[in-house]
Amino acid sequence: MSDMPPPPLGDMPPPPPPPPGDASSATSGADVWGSDSSGRAGFGNRLGGYLLDGLLYGIAMAVPIIVGVVMIVLSFNDCYFETRGLTDELICPDGAPSAGLLGGGIAVVVLGFLFVVVIYLRALGRTGQTWGRRIVGNKVVRVDNGDVPGIGRALGRELFGWIISANILYLGYLWMIWDKDRQTWHDKVAGTIVVRTR
Repeated sequence: MSDMPPPPLGDMPPPPPPPPGDASSATSGADVWGSDSSGRAGFGNRLGGYLLDGLLYGIAMAVPIIVGVVMIVLSFNDCYFETRGLTDELICPDGAPSAGLLGGGIAVVVLGFLFVVVIYLRALGRTGQTWGRRIVGNKVVRVDNGDVPGIGRALGRELFGWIISANILYLGYLWMIWDKDRQTWHDKVAGTIVVRTR
């Protein structure tokens, strides 16, 4: 046995966090709104990140959509409405609507939308953080190894969230309120959790 005195308490490393699936990591460490003792993000944190993402990525998406819609409207510049009986009929002379402006406007809307979606998925897959999640201090990580999800897993997670979790009265999102691991349905399908970074 060593005659060395034990190190002071201040010099001892903190205990490691419990594994993600461990029952001791249940939400008893804090209320459902904040982070718990294992560092998982609470409902309030996640809702804040979700709303910020909607706002910020929505603004980014609005720019090409507005430009594209203006181009589409301008392509019908030489057209006019004529009343025939009880209905108005759109009359366009030869060469109208402008095929170049119409096609260009549709392309700007579609490509702009896809570009913002790719930026979102790339950020989530490669860093675990989108713009909103970074601001509120949340990060999506894999349950099995704590690493970032990767592009494929991020895509599957978001598609499941948009198509299933959101369309059944948002039950898939609300599920984390009473889930012991604070996982939504799309977290469970993708094998992810959302943790606090600060």
